[in-house]
Amino acid sequence: MKRQRKIAIVLSSVFVLLMGLISLVGFNLAQASDEIPATVQTCLPPATQTVKVWGLVETESGSYYLLGATWEDNSEDVYQEVLIYLNAEDTCRSLLPENDPVLSHYIPLQLARELALQRYTRVLQEQGDREAYQQQLTDYLTGAPEGTRSEFPPEHIWALEQLGIELPTDSYEVLP
Repeated sequence: MKRQRKIAIVLSSVFVLLMGLISLVGFNLAQASDEIPATVQTCLPPATQTVKVWGLVETESGSYYLLGATWEDNSEDVYQEVLIYLNAEDTCRSLLPENDPVLSHYIPLQLARELALQRYTRVLQEQGDREAYQQQLTDYLTGAPEGTRSEFPPEHIWALEQLGIELPTDSYEVLP
């Protein structure tokens, strides 16, 4: 009888702990989606399933959001970075076309650099540390098939340099 009671107490404790963790995760997810104003969400591509804030720069005239958006297209997951401008009148506009990842083509270079720096700072945080990301990036770039070179916007190269990340020579091209 005492053994059954101990088991019941342990199971109840585990249940309470799990419910607390589930509540905490739900609260954190709600906070993450609260980072993106509802107006900005209306400017995301149709059928967007998940959104990640990579960067946010606020200016006197409005805010620039660099977002990673994922959606399904023909049973395939599609990922695209989206640049959305939200003006003071709470009107948003998507600035980055699907086929051009160079932020500085659409916004001043300094703003593009700040967004890229925020993006890679968050990537480093997710990867655990700079060394781990450096190794992962180097392996990816040097492991590409012969004659294949990755392309990086100039603001991304600048941001990586600021964070002490080195790209292997002859493994990438800078987009014009």
